[in-house]
Amino acid sequence: MIIYGAGLAGLLAGNMLRSFSPIIYEAQSVLPNNQGALLRFRTDKVGTACAIPFEKVKVNKAIKHNNKIHTKTNLFLSNLYSQKVTGSILNRSINNLDPVDRYIAPWDLINTMSKNCRIKYDMKLKSFDCKDAETTPTISTIPMPALMEVVGWPDRPEFPSQKIWTQKARIESPDCRVHQTIYYPDPLVPYYRISVVGDIVISEFIKEPQVAIGPHIMDVLMEDFGIKPSKLVDLKSSEQYLGKIKPINEELRKQFIFEMTTKYGIYSLGRFATWRQILLDDVADDVQHIEQFIRSSSNYSRWMHSQKGETQ
Repeated sequence: MIIYGAGLAGLLAGNMLRSFSPIIYEAQSVLPNNQGALLRFRTDKVGTACAIPFEKVKVNKAIKHNNKIHTKTNLFLSNLYSQKVTGSILNRSINNLDPVDRYIAPWDLINTMSKNCRIKYDMKLKSFDCKDAETTPTISTIPMPALMEVVGWPDRPEFPSQKIWTQKARIESPDCRVHQTIYYPDPLVPYYRISVVGDIVISEFIKEPQVAIGPHIMDVLMEDFGIKPSKLVDLKSSEQYLGKIKPINEELRKQFIFEMTTKYGIYSLGRFATWRQILLDDVADDVQHIEQFIRSSSNYSRWMHSQKGETQ
């Protein structure tokens, strides 16, 4: 088996499909750093699948607008926030401010997941050979627009997306063990969400931040969260090219995924490869579906035969 992409989706597939002895091809020379360990996991499916313990926590959420903290949302705040982060009016997580259970991944999740995988780096995909589908099950986590370019897909649409930036810091003191998120719908406020995840503070921006990490986070913690840190350490900033993606034509999206499987034997996996808003919890379910498809396909028996031939 070949898996293209050593991001979270690719590493998850590599862990869940170890019986296929997969090799992961990664275009970069190092592991992609795309794990922010935000409050994104709604179940422990990913941790269970990879035998990595996740911490179950209770998350409290709120909204700040016009210098007021709101614990209930409304249509105005919801639509304002959606337009700020996507440019469109869509359903977003701000719609529900009830306390929720979340599962926190360890901060070294990427490296821990990679230990169970065989990864080849600097393996940028340039073309596909249809004959490979007859002998090698293949999973692609490559973003859909990039895969369209590789296979020469004739009807390539615009893929609307929004880059995001994050700033992080650790509260060295006082001891902090809460899990909280505040949304900021106001378009004049540069950040759109700030989360306290244990002793880690994460500030997210829709535009490249023009504020220094330390003073910015210190001020927000004191003014909005009521936390008065005496010291912040481990200040970091990062950029995510496909931070927010917006829908494309649904018929075209499904047609492309279907043809990749039927023509090339490629199973698309992950948020960017299938171009839809899903969580990594959903990707774990998709890996199981792909495994069922592979094992029930006519090509699977040919692949098993070729594997036995190699080991004799």
